[in-house]
Amino acid sequence: MTEVWLIPTDTGAEQARVLLELLDPGELARARAAPDGPERYRFVVAHAAARLLTAAAAGLPPERVRWRRGPHGRPEPDGLEGRLTVNLSTAGPWALFAIEHRPAGGGAIGVDLEPVPAEQVARRLAHRYYPEPETGGDAEEFTRRWTRKEAYTKARGGRLADGLRTPAGPVDRPGPHRLHGPLGPCTVRDLPAPSGYRAALARTGTRPLPPPDLRRYPGDAPGLAQPAPLAPQARTTDPARSPAPAAPDPEADRP
Repeated sequence: MTEVWLIPTDTGAEQARVLLELLDPGELARARAAPDGPERYRFVVAHAAARLLTAAAAGLPPERVRWRRGPHGRPEPDGLEGRLTVNLSTAGPWALFAIEHRPAGGGAIGVDLEPVPAEQVARRLAHRYYPEPETGGDAEEFTRRWTRKEAYTKARGGRLADGLRTPAGPVDRPGPHRLHGPLGPCTVRDLPAPSGYRAALARTGTRPLPPPDLRRYPGDAPGLAQPAPLAPQARTTDPARSPAPAAPDPEADRP
């Protein structure tokens, strides 16, 4: 069974400093490269939660979790390749983290979460990146395709340019759908997402992909050890004054 965790990532500076203790040197360097503020705090929350959830699934203390990366940056828990497959996606004040105990011969998983952009932005990006039969439709259809394509790319650990050329399947049904592109076969399905966002899950290969176990962090993980209680509802900005979600970015949220 695949678990998909919805993680609210808005928090304050004090909580972010506590969670920094969970990150490894590479994650710390990435966090500190960002200006001090909401984007850094969101990164810290998402990656700390991913580490805690991976450690719990593997039966390890969080500091024992280490990542290895493939040629296009896809992370996997180092030393746990035959046991777990994981993937993280971040978008605005949210993150999705997918984790699956990998059976013998099982595939890798990918997950993607994206904001629905303005209609003119969706049209421009569709004409730039999608095959001709997929350039029509509204922003909702564009985003459903994008999340499937990026989840597929992240599961396969390939180049996003190849994933975006892969037909995403019919957008009037949530799936599962089989995708056959230059990166190899994959099965994808749409996921529930926060208002204004769309999400998808993918697994390499052709095995069935049933609906995942959808969970909310930290409420559905009451026994998970944490250095301090995570306050997911705390916000660093007033949501009523927050800017509209940005469009999908081909260079953002790489695995």
